Amino acid sequence: MINKIKYTILILLALTAFTACDNDDAVTANVDAMVAEPGDLLNQAFPLNKVRVEGKGLEGLKKITLDNKIDISFNPNYNSDKSFIFTIPFDEKLGSRFGKQPITFITGTGSLTKEIEILQPVPTITKTIPAVATPGFPLEIEGTWFYNISSITLGGKALSYTVKSSTSVIIGLPVNAVSGSELVITTPGGAAKQIINFATIVLVSDFDGNGVRTEWTSYGDIESFNASTPGGPTGNYTTLVWGGSNANGYNGSSAGGGASFLSTSNTDATKTFIDIDVSANVVGANFAIQLNTIDGVNYGYNFKVTDVNWTTKTISIADFKDNYGFGSNTAANLNPSKINEIKVGVAQGDSPNPSAIKFDNIKIRYQ
Repeated sequence: MINKIKYTILILLALTAFTACDNDDAVTANVDAMVAEPGDLLNQAFPLNKVRVEGKGLEGLKKITLDNKIDISFNPNYNSDKSFIFTIPFDEKLGSRFGKQPITFITGTGSLTKEIEILQPVPTITKTIPAVATPGFPLEIEGTWFYNISSITLGGKALSYTVKSSTSVIIGLPVNAVSGSELVITTPGGAAKQIINFATIVLVSDFDGNGVRTEWTSYGDIESFNASTPGGPTGNYTTLVWGGSNANGYNGSSAGGGASFLSTSNTDATKTFIDIDVSANVVGANFAIQLNTIDGVNYGYNFKVTDVNWTTKTISIADFKDNYGFGSNTAANLNPSKINEIKVGVAQGDSPNPSAIKFDNIKIRYQ
């Protein structure tokens, strides 16, 4: 009996020793380093970087959580006792952010939390809308990583801007912006830079004595005409009143022809625009804009005002038509470098009586 008891005790001691040895072999999960690729950043990473985790007791990886809220997917086939690999996600909808934040790993041997710093990438500029900018007009910039913008400058001067998203920002271009200036968008991640080229803008007339056509006169069925009416958007403006007369069947105003407005290289009608500030005494007043060229070709464009307040009307040259704007042939193939005269009047056939149209700051723009 005593021998049996001794034998039982020996077995229990052996089992206890074996269990102790087995527990000694179990390794608690531990992370020695997190290395981002490429770049070998230690415990730091940019969004979408692959991160190699090195340590012990890492087998049986079950879950990775970033910033206590974002679950990170991983490939269990790249998991061993000493390392595994995952990719840093970045999703605004899930609350992704930059800076230091906790990251928790749950493995087959335990759970541990470390700290990793998510770095903000350098922003990039991919394109502008429109492709060629115009001083005094908004410009949309598309790119990447437009987070935490601290400043936007053009030629070293600060610009006003509105951030639409992390990939789009709208800037306000000053009227005196210089073509070829460098645009710089600065964030904590760095700076995106791009040279901005501007459209060619020719001021035809601002009715304050500036422009390439300053002496305006009227013709046809005009009741009254004043090319220096005070109180316009930027000073004086022109008022042309049609009172219902059809003696001539037409009316208008012009400062005459002369040299072409644009250079000989500006030959694409789809890239050429007329900008004109307009108003009227009544909604529905019908403007008639006519273009003449140095070789005697003319095209017209008619439009009705929808607001008696001052607005800027932009018209593509390609939208002008022959037969004073009533024809079927467009000016899409017109060579805009030959345009040398702009006329403004009332389209008498479909305009309220009387119609007092007002216009100012006529420009021709090539971009």
